[in-house]
Amino acid sequence: MKKFLMIFGGIVLGIIILFLVIFLIVSATSKKLVCKSEKGNITIMYNEKTITGYTASNLTYDMDAQKAVAKDMGMEAYINEFANWFTTYTTGSCTK
Repeated sequence: MKKFLMIFGGIVLGIIILFLVIFLIVSATSKKLVCKSEKGNITIMYNEKTITGYTASNLTYDMDAQKAVAKDMGMEAYINEFANWFTTYTTGSCTK
């Protein structure tokens, strides 16, 4: 039983480390739009073609739906529009 728990723990730890490494690589290689306000914060990671990830606190963000919007608008237009929306509705600020 002890051997099984050690193997299972090692597998779980390996999966966690893998996801952490993937997140760090995406974060390091993506452009970022960082938006902060009293209501919450969001960082959108993106490249020229698509949204690659995000982090948010106290805000919700539907990445799949927003990817579709960004694809229709184009990434630069989407980032500008999101920053405008965020600053209008949260009285916060965004930086690229």
